[in-house]
Amino acid sequence: MSLEIYLKRGDSLQQCLENLSTDIPETESITILLDSGQYQGILRYNRANPLTIKGLEEVPLQKEDTPLALIQGAYIYGENCEAFAKDTENRALFTLGPKTTTVHLENITIENTHIKKTEDASLGNQAEALCFHNYEGILTVAHCSFISRQDTIHVKGQSYFYDCYITGDVDYIWGYNDISLFENCHIHTRRDNRGDDRIAYVLQARTLAHKMGFLFFNCTFTGSLHRLENPLASKVWIARTSGTGKVDSPDRWDSVALINCTLDETYTSELWTDDNGKTVWPSKGSALCGYREYGCTLKDSTTPPHPSNYVLSDSEFRNYYINTKQILQKHPQLEILSGKCKKSTD
Repeated sequence: MSLEIYLKRGDSLQQCLENLSTDIPETESITILLDSGQYQGILRYNRANPLTIKGLEEVPLQKEDTPLALIQGAYIYGENCEAFAKDTENRALFTLGPKTTTVHLENITIENTHIKKTEDASLGNQAEALCFHNYEGILTVAHCSFISRQDTIHVKGQSYFYDCYITGDVDYIWGYNDISLFENCHIHTRRDNRGDDRIAYVLQARTLAHKMGFLFFNCTFTGSLHRLENPLASKVWIARTSGTGKVDSPDRWDSVALINCTLDETYTSELWTDDNGKTVWPSKGSALCGYREYGCTLKDSTTPPHPSNYVLSDSEFRNYYINTKQILQKHPQLEILSGKCKKSTD
């Protein structure tokens, strides 16, 4: 059985989610179809019913700094941050809670509009656009944009992002995940509203021990070119360690893979950083875990990769990373759902 809800311009998605009947059987899936328009509010969903939120109009992926009047498609927005509500699941614009099972998002833009006003050390700037706060569930996303600054996307469990645009300035993809595959996505490090000389990182992985972590397959990484014009600005790192992972820790492992990706000149060829001497774990990547890469194109070549970097062999690429099915071979349900993402965008 399936419940289908249609929202038109001017309706409240926030109220729709809050007003879902408690009498709906947990096995009944819920689909919310969004007409093009603006949907403002902080969103929460925490029930077992499989959920789909889909914009009815497929438009070009929306970018940051687009005037409100010019934004196309279904646009979910609002402001929330650590200074307003403590802890990740409370400060995100859209949180999917621990009771969720499978969630699919398609043809929507989600933007946390928070602007940084303090130094990062004050711990008030974290402002997720999306928080998948669930170790057991599965999240799939197709043709969506996620816009914020610090900590744009936080994921646990299993997730798959296809043909998406994700932007932020510090640790803007992160989480305690099992596996998160980003395929054919555009990852953009935006300009920090406080100045171009701020250090920038795309990821901070806190992956479960021995898991594959964050994988980027055929993705493009770009950055604000203003950074190149500022002599005080550093280049962008793909990931920095939290420094808290170790051999017997259940999570906080530094596990990120770049497979056949392109990085523009704003990114350092060092790729990964120990963030001023913190412990990277694993201290050296391997075929299935840690910091690793294969077949990437980098515009910068001034610095050798961090010592933790592992370069896959051709046979390891063929065995584990040659296509989506191979990457997700140990996650059959996610592999099936990933195929539906591709079909929906063809």
